[in-house]
Amino acid sequence: MKFKNFNSFLRNLTSKASTKTIILIKNKKKTVKAMIHLTSKNYLNENGDYYKIFFKEDGYLLIIPGTKEVYFSDILQGKIPGITDEMIGKKKIIILNGKKYRLENKDDYQFVLRLYVGSPLDIEGECRFSDYLPIEGPHEFLSLGWLSYDKKRADLHCKVIDLKDIGVVRR
Repeated sequence: MKFKNFNSFLRNLTSKASTKTIILIKNKKKTVKAMIHLTSKNYLNENGDYYKIFFKEDGYLLIIPGTKEVYFSDILQGKIPGITDEMIGKKKIIILNGKKYRLENKDDYQFVLRLYVGSPLDIEGECRFSDYLPIEGPHEFLSLGWLSYDKKRADLHCKVIDLKDIGVVRR
């Protein structure tokens, strides 16, 4: 199933969340491992919620209803090499793969609103993080931080994806 608009896409995912759901992303099949609805300390006043879907085959989607954006990465990073703990939230500019990212959301804390699918150990829950956005070029999302329950790094680096590149093929 292809989606005509963002709201029908999000409603379809949340109303029928299942570990049997297969999402087709750029012609690659991805099976949902876990899906979670989140917010954070810095976004509470803006009703800034978001969703994360982790896949069994690796990778994830980040869905932001407020801006109607969907981000995708084919890999789940963990700790991004070359970015030290001491840099996060302190360095105003971080360079990753030759691209400059500016600190946009410093010292935030993520809260779980609802776990739809999977175990809390299948997907990140509460964590402390800072977000960086590219200074120029295509829209990407770089979030750097630590999981609360084990203090491991939970870095995300993903790129915006068009809804026309996403479909649900099986439930």
